[in-house]
Formats: sequence, C-alpha cells, structure tokens
Amino acid sequence: MANLLWKEWHEQRWKLAYGSLMLCAFALIGMRCRVVADETLLMWVCFLGIALLPILATMGLIPAERGEGSFDSLLALPVPRWQILAGKTVMGILLCAGPLIAATLVSILVAGGREMTSSQMMIECARSIGACLSLFIWMFVLTIGLPSEARAGLVSLGILFMAVLLMAGLLYAVALHNKMLSRLWWTSPFEFTFSVPSTDRDSEYAQISALGALAVQPIIAAALWLWGLRRLSAEGKA
Repeated sequence: MANLLWKEWHEQRWKLAYGSLMLCAFALIGMRCRVVADETLLMWVCFLGIALLPILATMGLIPAERGEGSFDSLLALPVPRWQILAGKTVMGILLCAGPLIAATLVSILVAGGREMTSSQMMIECARSIGACLSLFIWMFVLTIGLPSEARAGLVSLGILFMAVLLMAGLLYAVALHNKMLSRLWWTSPFEFTFSVPSTDRDSEYAQISALGALAVQPIIAAALWLWGLRRLSAEGKA
C-alpha cells in the first residue's frame, strides 16, 4: 500500500502544487486588493476549487494511465484491487482538499478577523471540501472505465453540470414549498455549501435537512466506491 501511495504521489504531486498555487494566488490577490467583501472573495475561491479540483483529480488517476497503457500493468501486479483503488482515492482526496486548505490558510493570514473570523473561514473551507469530495467520488467512479483523460474530462464536466441542475431544481422545489421534493436537498453535493433551505418554520424539517448531508453523503460515497471496486475487480479478472 505504501508503494502505491508513493507512486500516486510521485505522479500527481504537480497537480497538488498547481491547484494550491492557483487558489492561493487568487485568495492572496483578492484579499489584498479588497475588490469585494472578504466573504464573497472566499466564496469565489471555494467555488473555483469545487468546479476545477475534482475534474483535475479525476482525469489524472485512472483514465490517464489507461491512455498511457500502464494501467493494465498495474492490475497485473500481485496487489489486491481494493488497495489500488484506495491509493488512488486517497490521492484524489488530497488533490481536492489540499488546495482549498492552503487557500483558506492564506486567507486567514491575510484577512483573518478583518471581516470574517478565522473560525468562519475554516467552516467555509470545510463545507467546500465536503462538496468537492462528493463531486470527486461521483466523477472518479463513473470514469473508471474510460480510456483517456479527454473523455474523463467531458464526463466529469457533465456530472458537474447535472449536479448544478439538481441543486437548481431542489432550490426551485423549496421556493414552491414542495416539502416532499425539498427534503431531497441532502442528495445534492452542493448541500454542503449553502445554508439549509426551509419551506416553513418546522423545526423537525430543519433538523432533518441540516443533518441529512452528513448522514447520507458518506453512504452514497461508500456505495459508489464499492461499485467502482466491483467494476475494477471484474476487469482485473477478465
């Protein structure tokens, strides 16, 4: 397992550096110039990370190796399939969370306590990481069988677009006071990044909505990961 993690780190570390540099530069320049409010700027940084980091991570993990022809050799190694998938998943999590954490630390150093407290910035970062990882799992699993980075990128963009449409549809359901549909808010990856919507003052509904993503999103992620492992195991035996 350690060798697999080192392999992934050696191949993907430049993406971690690129993502961190991009988001940190955006946060540093924005916080210094103060063109908009600190909260708005941090939100822009987070949404840039949510939109780009899962796609960047997904494209380079399995589809890139398929395109290079090295993935079959990896499957041929006497290593359990779950370790291969776990190593790539850990690297993907680092690629998604690392740059967001770095950009938040830069924001705290430059503007912590100015318009937002450091704890508020950290909470915003944690919410964004939740959305980013949720999107990453969907993209990662659904692109396992694709033969190239280009096709994986297109599919990942499609998943991001569908997630945005789902978010918009659920927000519309909330606006129409459709309680049954609005209860599905926690199925959207973007549930992490918004305040919990509510159609009325029903405290029970608000509590269910608030805890929904924390309870359901890990279950969805685990189910997707196990499905991806099954696909990978079947491919390795073929």
